[in-house]
Amino acid sequence: MQLIKDILNTSMTLHIYWVVLIAIAYIVVHQKRHSSSFAMLDIILNYIPVLTHEFGHILFNKISGGHTEDLVIVTSRRERIETSRQGFAITRARHRSTMIITTLGGYMMPPIMLAVGLFAGYYHYPSLFVLSYTALFIYFVIITSRKGIPILLTLLLAPMIYGLIQNGQPEFIVIVLSIVYHFILGVLFGEVLQSTWTIAILTFTRHIDWDGSALRKLTGIPVFVFSLLWIAFNIYIVYSIVNILLFQN
Repeated sequence: MQLIKDILNTSMTLHIYWVVLIAIAYIVVHQKRHSSSFAMLDIILNYIPVLTHEFGHILFNKISGGHTEDLVIVTSRRERIETSRQGFAITRARHRSTMIITTLGGYMMPPIMLAVGLFAGYYHYPSLFVLSYTALFIYFVIITSRKGIPILLTLLLAPMIYGLIQNGQPEFIVIVLSIVYHFILGVLFGEVLQSTWTIAILTFTRHIDWDGSALRKLTGIPVFVFSLLWIAFNIYIVYSIVNILLFQN
């Protein structure tokens, strides 16, 4: 298909400051998410990070021999408040090792995808990054038990895709690809920064069930060990971003 060829051959400039600005907006909105004025915007902005996190559980579950039943992104503000969950993946595992790897995967996936996106942009292959998220979203639509919002998003995106097919102009493709690409990178970067702080807080908070405490029960290893692993990985990715910024300048 000619459109796919055009997209794959499309090159664009990686603007780090766009990514940083979007990340800052993401963090500000997330901090104000309990306000009714920002609640829906927070859900919109963290849709991709939550999808990435939960897909990380699924991917690592499959790699380690598990089975996936569902992937859900919670889009109801009331449900998020009542359950303290932004999304969840229902997976099955026969072995404890699979459960451990599955739990670890959720927090590893956003920084991994951020690194992949930066690498793709730096070497002028942003289309591969965007197409990978397109494939991820298609998988999500197929597997999720709550298909309403994903199908609605598909219908909303359809006119843009149709416009790309009808227009077929390289300049238009570059504009659309650049917007989508920088948005995904920006919210992922914001999530990596935000999750680093959240993990640090949860590590020293008692009586709250989260993936760190689940890993402690599975392994007997203190929570701070896993938190240190996740935070160190996040810091490494942020350090890589700074290096790219300095190198470009």
